[in-house]
Amino acid sequence: MKAKGLFIVLEGMDGSGKTSQLEHIKRYLNEQQIDFLSTREPGGISVSEQIREVILNVDNDMSGLTECLLYASARREHLIQKVIPALQAGRIVICDRYVMSSLAYQGYGRELGKAVLDINQLAIDVDGQQYWADMNIYIDVKPEVGLERIMSKSGEREVNRLDLEALEFHHRVHQGYMELSEQHAERFVMINGEQDEQHVFNDIKQVLDTLIQQYHV
Repeated sequence: MKAKGLFIVLEGMDGSGKTSQLEHIKRYLNEQQIDFLSTREPGGISVSEQIREVILNVDNDMSGLTECLLYASARREHLIQKVIPALQAGRIVICDRYVMSSLAYQGYGRELGKAVLDINQLAIDVDGQQYWADMNIYIDVKPEVGLERIMSKSGEREVNRLDLEALEFHHRVHQGYMELSEQHAERFVMINGEQDEQHVFNDIKQVLDTLIQQYHV
């Protein structure tokens, strides 16, 4: 086993089914008796969970840049306090969202462009090393599909501030993910999220098996 762990991120539009798939992944890895850490962004540690509440609260108005800086602040502390120690211990880390979310939502959705990349490169640089995900597993759904799922399950999932943005915003985010998948093709796998839940997981499991096999070589 490599001394450095494996950093896998689940990405996708809101309503893509990431939360459900994360539960399938955790169950599968436990069945395989694989040592892993499951976490999320923004959040994962106390200070980042508090920042999450500020970002997603529907009563809070803020500029796109403020939003971007808050995400980056939560990300850095989560990385330092939780993710890096797990990777250094040789563990697999499964994270719900990471840098690609900011590049898509704030870079494209908020139209902040390269500033988001610059800010996040600072946020993920720890002792001279930038911590990028080894693989982003992107669950792709059309914006209309994701939003319809969210609104139809409003009793199961709290609608947050980003959910309430205009459809044009979500289309920009989706376009951002499409472009990012090409720009970072070496660490981006796209899964069709409009299949039924089990088929989505079967596709994800194939990716996981390949990554874990490489990880244990």
